[in-house]
Amino acid sequence: MSFARAFAATLQHEGGYSNNPKDKGGETYMGIARNKHPLWEGWPIIDACLHAGHALSLAPGLTDLVREFYRTEFWQPLSCDHIDVVSPEVAEELFEASVNCGPGNGTKFLQRALNALNARERFYPDLVVDGIMGPKTLQAVTMCLRKRSPRLLVRCQNGEQYLHYKAWSQHEDFPGVFGRT
Repeated sequence: MSFARAFAATLQHEGGYSNNPKDKGGETYMGIARNKHPLWEGWPIIDACLHAGHALSLAPGLTDLVREFYRTEFWQPLSCDHIDVVSPEVAEELFEASVNCGPGNGTKFLQRALNALNARERFYPDLVVDGIMGPKTLQAVTMCLRKRSPRLLVRCQNGEQYLHYKAWSQHEDFPGVFGRT
């Protein structure tokens, strides 16, 4: 796995341009919400294309800006390159959950999953579930995967993400949103 593969998988679910007034995310392009990332460099290009009636898919450089956004906002800060060496599947799941639920939540899902698989602190000290990807969380990933399968850890991450979606206030969108995981 690599960033390229995780990015490609994410784009399969994020789609193109959307501006649904019922969606809390508001105006989005390929999963980037304007209300959360108003200074993203792609918005002026999108505004110009929409104003001129041009297809966004033809805008030069827009996909490159999206790719760089996901790399710098999610992949790198979450140390996915480090996790990818140990388990590509866990890195991709962390990336996907963080894109859909926020980096803090994606990290909390991983931390809770690591604690659940820790056999009452037999493998490493339980983590503080703080949503911060630090050296203790990274070390716990490595230690956990010496004893547990990546598939099991990913399933636990998905379970945590499910609980997050289940509590989400936009229940009418639950099947579509959960289908992204």
